[in-house]
Amino acid sequence: MHYLVADKSAIDEALIPPARIVAQGEMTVLEGPWPWRSLVVARVDDGVLDEIRNQGRDGYAVEALDDPGIGQAFVIAAHRMRDEEGFRPYTERVADVVERFGGRFLARATKVTLLGEGFAPDRGVIIEFPRAADAVAFYVSEAYAPLLTIRHATSDPRFVVMTRSGAMPASARARIASYWRARRASSH
Repeated sequence: MHYLVADKSAIDEALIPPARIVAQGEMTVLEGPWPWRSLVVARVDDGVLDEIRNQGRDGYAVEALDDPGIGQAFVIAAHRMRDEEGFRPYTERVADVVERFGGRFLARATKVTLLGEGFAPDRGVIIEFPRAADAVAFYVSEAYAPLLTIRHATSDPRFVVMTRSGAMPASARARIASYWRARRASSH
């Protein structure tokens, strides 16, 4: 089983019934550029991946580690690696930080199955969080900051927080806005 990460336009209900869609809510790009404006994450098997690829749809898939739970938010991260050895400390320590914020990995793969000609990450990660506020708190935390520095130095990263469905809660939006204001102020 795999998780498909693609633009919503790639979804054909004949191939991927609504029950297989894990998340298709509002997304906020924290690292980009992200290749798609409206994102969907769905559970698919190999045959469906082949059919999507044959239709020329853009996206990628990563092997599933776990089934989705009842979490209401997801982090979708993708990396193009520049320094795999330098990235190693990140991979060794990030799971502990994710867990502190209630997150759990649904997919964490060094092998990504590409479906189209567009965005081509080397690695793909999907993390489920209880709430969007938890996913944002993870990203902006002091605990994650040193790992974020490693990730930026060793990869070309992409990072999205998205809701399972519906709009991003106001509390998560406010935390993101506060984070960006602080970043801009510290860069001056």
